[in-house]
Amino acid sequence: MHKNRKNIILTGFMGTGKTTVGKVLATRLEREFIDTDTLIEQRQGRTIPEIFSELGESAFRRMEADLAKELGQRQGLVISTGGRFMLDPENVKALSRTGRVFCLVATPQQILTRITRDEGHRRPLLEVPDPSEQIVELLQVRKRGYQRFLKIKTSDKSPDQVVEDLLDLMARTPEHFAVDNPAQPYECIVGNGILPFVRQLTGTDGMMVVITDARVGQLYGQSCGDIDHVITIAEGRSQKTMATVQAIYDRLIDLEFDRSGTIVALGGSIVGDVAGFVAGTYMRGVNFVQCPTSLLAMADTSIGGKIGIDVPQGKNLIGIFKQPAMVIADVATLQSLPAPEFASGMAEIIKHGLLADSDLFERLESGEWAIGPEFFRSSSMIRLLVAQSVQVKIAIVQEDPFEYGKRSLLNLGHTFAHAIEHVSGHAMRHGEAVAIGLVASLNLSARLGFCPAELQQRVEVLCGRLGLPTRIPQGFAPAAIQKIMGRDKKRLAGSLRLVLLRAIGRPLVVSDVRNQDIRATLEELSEP
Repeated sequence: MHKNRKNIILTGFMGTGKTTVGKVLATRLEREFIDTDTLIEQRQGRTIPEIFSELGESAFRRMEADLAKELGQRQGLVISTGGRFMLDPENVKALSRTGRVFCLVATPQQILTRITRDEGHRRPLLEVPDPSEQIVELLQVRKRGYQRFLKIKTSDKSPDQVVEDLLDLMARTPEHFAVDNPAQPYECIVGNGILPFVRQLTGTDGMMVVITDARVGQLYGQSCGDIDHVITIAEGRSQKTMATVQAIYDRLIDLEFDRSGTIVALGGSIVGDVAGFVAGTYMRGVNFVQCPTSLLAMADTSIGGKIGIDVPQGKNLIGIFKQPAMVIADVATLQSLPAPEFASGMAEIIKHGLLADSDLFERLESGEWAIGPEFFRSSSMIRLLVAQSVQVKIAIVQEDPFEYGKRSLLNLGHTFAHAIEHVSGHAMRHGEAVAIGLVASLNLSARLGFCPAELQQRVEVLCGRLGLPTRIPQGFAPAAIQKIMGRDKKRLAGSLRLVLLRAIGRPLVVSDVRNQDIRATLEELSEP
């Protein structure tokens, strides 16, 4: 802990203990402690109420912004911020570059009790006839801004106990990433052994209901710590229907679940879609947390808020965008993932490696990763791999949260893959089809002169090491696959849009590919 020089930033509402806890934490870690309000007062030679009165609130917010930029250039600090300091996205950006942000939370009654006892500070916001009502209203207003940060509860705990909780949380969550979604900013956490701390991580006080499937529920249904109820659905894609959604609605109504509660999706992509659809539509939307337990869901589908439900006429035809309040990826759950499912998830990570201008793909194909799925599953290095893949997905969805532009790049290989899945009668795993689709996309890219053929060969070698297919199986007619591709829902103005590559980290979208070139690729990659 002492070797990590990242700043530790404490935010939260007034009276949650930021300054008191910050001082204790700084002493424990032998770090410098900075209270942003105190530092501004010292530099201005006047109290914050005086700054507001004499210079105005806008001047004070500029002081906060300047201080955020200044402190973001330093390391080894424990920083306690004012209640609104980290509600400014630019301040978050400045401090997050070199620090981890934690939000201290307490009940409104506890906050009022602490503020009442603190006679040394004037609280103009609470100089009203009913301060308790004002606290509740302000907490509700600021909820969205605080939502993105890891939560540490301080009610009924001593500062030393809070510090212990914080240090434990830091040890268990080595990787965390802020997702600046305009609908709801949130945090994605990748750690080992963090599933029992879902309530602590999210800071949720209301009813918490876990939605999971039969297999995952048996393994981890009771592992999410302090939860209230578990709703279990059958395993498999056949459950991704409105009938399943209705059954969950009925159960939630029986439980008297209301908008103060939280729905937790515990499982793979199918559970994430079903639970997300329920959370986005029940009572016009309730709090939603993703706890992915498959590699595919961790690295890809749990991030970005795209939710889809199947109907008889097609897959994912009914859907919404429902952003989670938090994504908690516990890589320890991958230990129980069947090897084929693990390999299937690796296809999406390969895709992210091809899309990213980073060392992700090179790391995947280097010698240390050439040991196969068992190595990935048992090694702590998988946490770093998932974290790096998550960063790629976050960077893209932040720029295009509602899939109007750049987010389409995530379809690399998927137009081929979806058609191959369909022709297989959905017997083929999604990741296996994606692996073939990636090879096909690179083959087509080389055929059209966009990239060297050597890139296709590199992907084929990597897929082979991971046990992923690279050829279209016998009996899957190229003509049938191409026909299904022609129905792709991402067609634009009648043209099929394909994501291709110029090089690693240089994708492009092409909409004028000739049918004969697509057919030539499908025929070349078909097993004889």
